Amino acid sequence: MVDKPAPTNPAGANPAGTSRLREIEVIDVSVGGDVHRVVLDGVLPVPGASVHDQMRHLEKKADGLRRLLISEPYGAAHMCVDLLVPAKRSDCSLGFVIMEVMGYPVYSGSNSLATGAAVVEAGLIPPPEGERPDADGVIRRPVRLEAPGGPVDLTAEIVDGRVRRMRTGGDDAFAVALDRHVQVPGLGEISYDLMYTGGFYVLVDAQDLGLELTWANEPTLSDTAFRIMEAVRDGFTDVHPTLGDLGPPPFLHFMGPSETRDDGVIAARCAAYGHPRVIWRCPTGTGTSARLARLYARREAEVGTRLASIAPTGNVFDGTITGTSKVGNTPAIRTEIAARPSILARLRVQVDLDDPLVADYRLDDILGAGPQLTRRS
Repeated sequence: MVDKPAPTNPAGANPAGTSRLREIEVIDVSVGGDVHRVVLDGVLPVPGASVHDQMRHLEKKADGLRRLLISEPYGAAHMCVDLLVPAKRSDCSLGFVIMEVMGYPVYSGSNSLATGAAVVEAGLIPPPEGERPDADGVIRRPVRLEAPGGPVDLTAEIVDGRVRRMRTGGDDAFAVALDRHVQVPGLGEISYDLMYTGGFYVLVDAQDLGLELTWANEPTLSDTAFRIMEAVRDGFTDVHPTLGDLGPPPFLHFMGPSETRDDGVIAARCAAYGHPRVIWRCPTGTGTSARLARLYARREAEVGTRLASIAPTGNVFDGTITGTSKVGNTPAIRTEIAARPSILARLRVQVDLDDPLVADYRLDDILGAGPQLTRRS
């Protein structure tokens, strides 16, 4: 096990440790235009026998960290946070807890891609012995991380020491219900399909609503999605076949027009929404898997089908159905999502626990005064 050196304290904490200043070390990673803040250090050990248990502890007793890092002046609602923790499983190198505007997903494609890129470029996972680039000069390094939903297998494609592309295996994706309807005030009856992939996804045809999936139309997309989600979530009773009650849907996916390219790839416009009121700049990995699950459920896709999912910003995630599975007795698909991550910054975020801006977050039992994360050597 290897500890990092203690971060410096610009306020000069005294030996008795009475300083109220704390530092959080993070790496900011862009995936598809959305910033994912990977927390390396500064957080006290989180109780829990599994990463899923640790997620529940943060959700119920220490939500201030999430609120701090996705709220002004430290962040914004459209940002994501991934807290690195020591892996609980022996077959994983590290664990990570995912935090977003709607809460704590058990899996996220873009967060997995961002976290994988961060730990590789930060040198937190040593390369396997005998690693060599292929004929094109690309090193393909397998990485296995433990998410709240279980192990996540990633492949980092490395060129000249930089991660140029990441691939992640997705969570099991399946159709919960097709052709449902809901009455939405001001919009009338809306048809939607309900999928599951890391969370419940409401899929709505944007053309039926006359919506243009452009970034200039983001305010209208956000408002429309909010109204639909409020109606769907009211009285929602569906449960996961094996995980049980996960609460109402946190995600909506606007489906735009699609076409099959000459190479056989389905190119489809989309807009991914997180409740409340966030349209993401990327297509999201789970959104891409949800649309593939819908195509599969409607017999419009099979193992090997590829989808280029295009966000309103023009950013693209590549999704592929890699196999089939079952969740309980429900038929499901397995997917792979690929995109290019970009490391934006490595930062030390300073937090004054006595600052009125953060007092409501109750961070005393979350943030430590020294290095907290121990990693596999």
